[in-house]
Amino acid sequence: MPHEDAAVQQALAIPTRAGIYRRLRSEGQPVSAREAAEMFGLHPNVARNHLDVLADAGLVVTGTRKHPGGGRPARVYVAREQAATGTTPQVPAGSQLAVHALVQLIAGLAEHRDKLALLAEEQGRRLVHVAAGRASVRDLSAAAVVAVEALRTAFPEVRLAEVSDAGAVVEGLDVGLRLIGEVDGQVGDALAAGFVRGAVSAAGFPVEAHAEVGRVTLSPAAVLDAAGEPVLPAPTGTVDARGLPFERGVVSAMRAMVPLRPGGHLEVLTDGQGAPAGYARWADRAGHQVIDVARIRDVRGRQAVRVLLRKATGR
Repeated sequence: MPHEDAAVQQALAIPTRAGIYRRLRSEGQPVSAREAAEMFGLHPNVARNHLDVLADAGLVVTGTRKHPGGGRPARVYVAREQAATGTTPQVPAGSQLAVHALVQLIAGLAEHRDKLALLAEEQGRRLVHVAAGRASVRDLSAAAVVAVEALRTAFPEVRLAEVSDAGAVVEGLDVGLRLIGEVDGQVGDALAAGFVRGAVSAAGFPVEAHAEVGRVTLSPAAVLDAAGEPVLPAPTGTVDARGLPFERGVVSAMRAMVPLRPGGHLEVLTDGQGAPAGYARWADRAGHQVIDVARIRDVRGRQAVRVLLRKATGR
């Protein structure tokens, strides 16, 4: 209900109160106002006020606990999740996400799901580059193995459930992304698909990825040419920098990159000595990615060095 959501947001708007709630969730044990006060260096009455606000918002439930020596039972508070299940939810090691802050943000970022998937894809690529180098295996099953090994550094539970030349299934990311999925399952699935798509593509085989409850199904994304090489994505912009000084060519490429959507592709045609390496250095500093460098002839038969760039996410 909208009014309930507003009450929760208001209750967690104060950092100290949000910290108390996080502690209750992580501890999994009922605490009294005095115990909460000792944890956070507060006066018991202040701690009790925070706990009562959390209770009014439905985030915690109250009960009583008898004193070993008798006397009036103490009022205690426990997070609603633990009260319902009797267990303490564990955040998996390796899913090093700023969990509480992220949970609060995800609901407001649902409309940016595609952009979040691109960001996850970029992170998946980086994990492969760090863990396995720039693999170029050009085989889906081998690329999936490389990708899963790299992803395991961030998601220890990830595993390759099925694999063949026609496709693959990766499971286990839902554990690391569990809290995100609980807030918005579609966002969690988009992130899972992005991580896997980026990792497998960086390992040498472009794929399409579809996720459902953390189970990511992969299929070849690239149409292969007669030589069995993946057909490169069509650029959405072109800069012809042939005949221009290198600096002017880079400026032209920078301007042409601005209107492209994140993940869009720009081709730069150049003929200068050392120019491809120079464009690669600029792209690296700007966060863009060099997809391909090749010698080509344009429709008029003129030679050029074609640098294909993929625009960075978040720009």
